[in-house]
Amino acid sequence: MSRWVGAESGIKGLLIGTVAGGLVPGGPYVILPVAAGLLRAGASIGTMVAFLTGWSLWAINRLPMEIGIIGWRFTLVRFTTTFFFPPIAGFIAQRFFPNFS
Repeated sequence: MSRWVGAESGIKGLLIGTVAGGLVPGGPYVILPVAAGLLRAGASIGTMVAFLTGWSLWAINRLPMEIGIIGWRFTLVRFTTTFFFPPIAGFIAQRFFPNFS
């Protein structure tokens, strides 16, 4: 676990957390316990921040509904402008809280 998403995983862990967060379906009652469990299992704080930020901003399972309600152009603009936030948020969390446990 530590090799893939732990503190020593570096940017690879942040990207894995980001993509996993964007792909995992479910509401906060599902995602937050999953993140807490991964954190206890050895995932770094940066990876979990990237995971939660990716879940809230990317949410691939929400895209069809978003396109249907507000249109594909606005959805594309929203997705494009938030594309880099999850890994950046994870990097900031890892930088400021490296010994979080």
